[in-house]
Amino acid sequence: MLRVQSQASSAIPANRRRFPAARISAVAFTGLFLLTACGGGDGDGKAAAGDETSADGVRKQAEAAQAAAPKKVTSGPVLDFDLTPGDGKTVGTGQPVSLAFKKPVKNKAAVEKALSVTASNATEGSWGWVTTQAGLDRLDWRPKDPWKPNTDVTVKGTLTTIDPGGAHFDRDLNRTFKTGRDQQLTADLDTHRLIVKRDGKQVKSIPMSGGEPVKDRSSRPGTFAIKSREEKVHMTSASVGGPKSYDVIVNWGMRFSDSGGYLHQATDNTQRFVGNTNISAGCVGMTPEDAKWLYAHTLLGDLVTVQGKEATGELGGPGNGYADWSIPYEQWKTKSAVK
Repeated sequence: MLRVQSQASSAIPANRRRFPAARISAVAFTGLFLLTACGGGDGDGKAAAGDETSADGVRKQAEAAQAAAPKKVTSGPVLDFDLTPGDGKTVGTGQPVSLAFKKPVKNKAAVEKALSVTASNATEGSWGWVTTQAGLDRLDWRPKDPWKPNTDVTVKGTLTTIDPGGAHFDRDLNRTFKTGRDQQLTADLDTHRLIVKRDGKQVKSIPMSGGEPVKDRSSRPGTFAIKSREEKVHMTSASVGGPKSYDVIVNWGMRFSDSGGYLHQATDNTQRFVGNTNISAGCVGMTPEDAKWLYAHTLLGDLVTVQGKEATGELGGPGNGYADWSIPYEQWKTKSAVK
């Protein structure tokens, strides 16, 4: 605009460059309009050639868009799944995004590519396929490191338009959840203490009794995310095996593995071993007061690490509960079906 004004001034003698204020404003406005009106039209105010604005044109555009959209797959049986965590839930910082499938998944890469996980902060992570204790396929998205507290997470998946292999999905995904404070627990079988750290600071040291160091009763080592919380749990030796039979109801159960690993109130006849001897069938037992306190202060997805010389040495695979954290991240990434 300055260049245009300079050319106009040099073309008109100084003694004739006297305009009324109103006319100067009009010229300035017109020049501004011409300089900024640089849209993509043909310059004559008419619609560009081929631009269909009629009702028929809009209908044709909608039909073309619909024809270009991926078609839903409907052949074969429905492949159902459960997605964890639930919509709108607040979970611990170790909670993976987890799809547990009811039938085998043949085209794992196609399923994985149809899914996305986005977080409200920079969070690196990877999908990985694991096999559950029941022998079923499960797909987990695990962050490289535990989630940051107060992270908002969105999980989306256009599953109805892909072929998972001889089956089809009847629903897509659009779910959100968030993480709470960071709380991590360490059950040390050597010191007989359960250490509770919240946001990096120790808040409690709880006397405990772990699994008896004999075959089929010792605790499994590893790092797990708490999978369920139950005020009362019916436990029997028939469900996990072992050399000793039992049938008991325990209070304040927090399950961390599918092979029977729980944090809970120790039974009455084992209370005397809490804090000094590992005597359970693999669980971590506490006093009634400590178990109730811990139950009230845990979230699904809080991380639990079981360690010590008297552990069995056998994890049971990352599909034994949410044991994704029990293997290094670089090894976890190799479980992705997308290479």
